[in-house]
Formats: sequence, structure tokens, C-alpha cells
Amino acid sequence: MKKEPEKFELSTFPAKIDVKNLIAKGKVGDRLKAEIDEKLNLRLDEENVLQEISGNVQLTLLEQEILAQFDINYLAKTVCARCLEEYERKGDVAFDREYLIGRRTPEEDKLIVDKNFQIEIGEPTLEEITLDIPMKPLCSEKCEGIIAKS
Repeated sequence: MKKEPEKFELSTFPAKIDVKNLIAKGKVGDRLKAEIDEKLNLRLDEENVLQEISGNVQLTLLEQEILAQFDINYLAKTVCARCLEEYERKGDVAFDREYLIGRRTPEEDKLIVDKNFQIEIGEPTLEEITLDIPMKPLCSEKCEGIIAKS
């Protein structure tokens, strides 16, 4: 019997980076690089299962914020919209997020550094990967669809 992937939960995916040293000892412009390399089995939706995430996050200390620049590669199982066969899709996403330091109410499109001096990277990473997967994924541009496979 095939085991179904777990639903995404923050505790399932190491989704935080400690930025205490960057904030405490750093000055504006200082950087910290964090590597990501995770084997997963997370269901993103009915048809997409995230299997691997790798890449890095470059953190830059600003005056009241930390700029996080993500460069992420991923591998997901998905279903072809033409032939309905499951296949593995490789993709990459690059995006930025800003984390406010010491503020309780985040501004629009900005996250916060929590009271333990950590930033949560799991949710924005999964959001960007989910947006990167096409609504009608194709196993190949030459896929002729379900009729050709009959």
C-alpha cells in the first residue's frame, strides 16, 4: 500500500534560521549565508508532492530589517495535465523577503524576526514553489495526451 504524504506543518520542515549573532554582533551590510538541503514528502495540494528542496538563503543586515535572498531548487512529483501520468518536475525559484527587527506589527509584505531571534523561512519557500508549479503541468512538450497512450 502506497503511503500518502503528510500535510505540510512547520514542525515537519526545519523552517527557521537563527539570526541572533547577525543582529547582536553585526553592522549594517553584514551577511550570513544559510544552506538548505532537505528530503521531504510534503503534499502541497491534491496533485503536487514536494520531494526535495536545496539551495541557499543570503541574509543581509539592514538598519531595522534583515533582507533574505532565496535561491532554491526543488523536485516535486506532479501529474501531467494531458496524459494524467505522474512525473517528477525540477524547478528553481529566486525571491526576496524582508524581516522586521523589533517590531510587533509587520508592515505589508514583510515578516518579523521572532522573540527568539529566528526567521521563519518554510512558509515563504513553500508559497513560492507552489506558485512556480504550472496550473497545467506537462510531462513533456511533445506529450500527446491520454488518447495517444490508449
